[in-house]
Amino acid sequence: MTLKKTLFFIAIFFAYTNLFASIVITNGLTHSYKLKEGTLQKGIITIENTADIAQNVKLYQQDYSYNATGTSFYEDYGKNKRSNLKWIKLNTNLLKIEGRSRANVSYEILIPENTLAGSFWSVVMVEPVDDIVPNDVKNGIQLKTLIRYSIQIVTTNEKPANALMTFDAINLTKIEGKNILELSISNNGDIFHIVEATIELFDSKDGSNKGKFKSDMLSLLPGNSKLFTIDLSAVPAGKYNASILASSTEEHVFGINIELNIPNG
Repeated sequence: MTLKKTLFFIAIFFAYTNLFASIVITNGLTHSYKLKEGTLQKGIITIENTADIAQNVKLYQQDYSYNATGTSFYEDYGKNKRSNLKWIKLNTNLLKIEGRSRANVSYEILIPENTLAGSFWSVVMVEPVDDIVPNDVKNGIQLKTLIRYSIQIVTTNEKPANALMTFDAINLTKIEGKNILELSISNNGDIFHIVEATIELFDSKDGSNKGKFKSDMLSLLPGNSKLFTIDLSAVPAGKYNASILASSTEEHVFGINIELNIPNG
C-alpha cells in the first residue's frame, strides 16, 4: 500500500472514531425502579450528539450478565431467567440526532402479574450507525471504531425477596506500587444492590483500631459478581485482624472476618 493510501485509511479511521465518539448518554447508564405488578412505568433515555453534523442512532434490547473477571455477556432474550426485556417497549429503534443537540427515547415498563419476587433486568443498546457505508474503496482495509452504550433497566417488585452476598475470593496484591485488596463479591440473592465494600483493621497484638478503608460503590445484579478494590497503601506492614463488610444502600450487610498480613516493600 502506498503512503498516500495509508494516510487515506488513517483519515477514515479517525473520522469514524470522532463521529461515533460524539454520541453520549446524559441521564445515566442504570435506570432502576421499584414497581407493583401491573403498574405502568415510563422513562426516557437522553442521547446527545456533540458533533457538528447529524448522526443516526439505533437502539436494540439484549439480556446482560457479568462476572468478577470483568467479562460482560450480551445475549439474546431467553438465557436470563430474570430478564425483563419483554416487559419494556421502546418508542423507536432508530432516530437521527442533529448536530449539537439532544433527543429523548421514551420507554414503558409493565411488570406482569404473578412474577417471581426480586429484581429483573435487561439492557438497551445505543449504537451509532452510518448513513451510507462507503463502497468506493477498492484496495486495502477500511478501519472503523464502534462505540456503543449499554443502559441497564432494572425493575424490582414489592414482594419480599431474599438478599444474600458472598465473598468468593479475597486477595492482597501490588498494583503500581500500592497494596490493593481485591474482593470478589457475588450477589446470590434475588435483589439488585448498590454495594460498598469496607475493611476495618485491628492490630493483631493489642487489638487497637487501625482504621476503616472503603471501595467505590458498584451496582451488583442477582446471580452476578464483581471485583471490588480497596487501597491499603497507607497501612503499615504488619499482621492485622480484619472485618470485611459488603453493605448495600438498602442496609443489607454481609461480613467476614479474616487475618491479613501486609508485607514489607
